[in-house]
Amino acid sequence: MTASLRTLDRGLNVLGYLNKARFAAPQHIAKALALPLPTVYRIIETLAHGGFVERVSPDENVYRLTIAVRRLSGGMTCESVFVSVATPVLFGRREQLKWPSAVSTFEADSMVVRESTDRFSPQPIGLRAVGRWIPMLSTPLGWAYLAFSPDEQRREIVAHLRRSPAPENRVARDPHHITHMVRTVQADGYCASDEISYKRCGSIALPVLSRGRVFGCISTAWPSSLIAEDAAIARLLPVLREAKAEIEQQLESVAIDW
Repeated sequence: MTASLRTLDRGLNVLGYLNKARFAAPQHIAKALALPLPTVYRIIETLAHGGFVERVSPDENVYRLTIAVRRLSGGMTCESVFVSVATPVLFGRREQLKWPSAVSTFEADSMVVRESTDRFSPQPIGLRAVGRWIPMLSTPLGWAYLAFSPDEQRREIVAHLRRSPAPENRVARDPHHITHMVRTVQADGYCASDEISYKRCGSIALPVLSRGRVFGCISTAWPSSLIAEDAAIARLLPVLREAKAEIEQQLESVAIDW
């Protein structure tokens, strides 16, 4: 009984570590938790068999939590499902994208970066983006989400931003600009900029839609000094469109009553 409880305790510690680290190799888990590496491998094998952890990609010995863990909390949301589905899809395209990509959702009056491949990308640029709140009306992420939101939600968001004193929200008082941007992004299916508001980077963002709603956005950023916007879009957009289609297909197949 004591041995079983110790095994359970170690398993919960591994889950807790992965929850904080988001991705980790068994060697890193063993070192962080002061556990024997064979023990960590047995725990991961058990958790993987139960559907609670999975490899980030087939060719890497790096693991992450799955949707099943979030279901245990009873607090699973559409946004958390989206992040769980979208993150490994973007991870699988790191070599194609080269620069870091991110998964973001809408909260309050901003976009929030939930996951990023920055530190795992072939060409990381040190954005430290996870947890960053991104303005709606001065970034591709915000416009991509806003353009594909239902009309009523879009009106509510813009009305809220119109009352904000923040300089980046001043454009909310210009209905003609809002209409122009929304129509442009809707026609293109994405939004891009050669300079986002930090790190002097360009960015391109695509909305992810399923079952009549926008779940969030996927995006990629690049150093503006290294590649022009047109060249970046030509290189990155096809890959992001493939990722978007794969994410949307997976969201359609998730057996959850939204």
